[in-house]
Amino acid sequence: MIHPLDKEQKVTVLLAALSERYESLRTIRERVQSIGVWALGLLLGIGGWLIQSETTLTSFQKTFYILGILAAFAVLRFKYLEDLSVGFKSQQKITTRLEKALGLFTPGIFDSDTTSIYPQKWEKAGTAEGSGNFFETTYILLYIGVFFVIVVILLSHSPSCGLFAHHFFK
Repeated sequence: MIHPLDKEQKVTVLLAALSERYESLRTIRERVQSIGVWALGLLLGIGGWLIQSETTLTSFQKTFYILGILAAFAVLRFKYLEDLSVGFKSQQKITTRLEKALGLFTPGIFDSDTTSIYPQKWEKAGTAEGSGNFFETTYILLYIGVFFVIVVILLSHSPSCGLFAHHFFK
């Protein structure tokens, strides 16, 4: 049996749900930022080590390492981070619905101003029309890191390329 809630109880439920959604969004952002920073640091570290070291890689080793990096990147980008992105967008949509129910996008509901408390563009959060690009920026940084380490692997101590033979790299 469902008991109808009065207005105050509804607001309390909406605020509690909204607080949970904000925490979920914060957690997902922190997770993406953390994994992005660690992955980029690891890629740059590997590239830097290869530039500094005297290690010579065979063609087989280069191929093996590049395929390993690409496989790890594909899982990270297209499985793990994509799953987080879907969850993030879903949380944004729920958050927007809760904010709408509380009147945060309705002009004049809290004061005499003719604009809403929240900007209207925030109403599109989690949709294709939303303006956030946090995930895209993280992807670009990871693409740059993968590209860098692949180039370093391909050119490292290669007899035909004197790129890393320069005295600045020794």
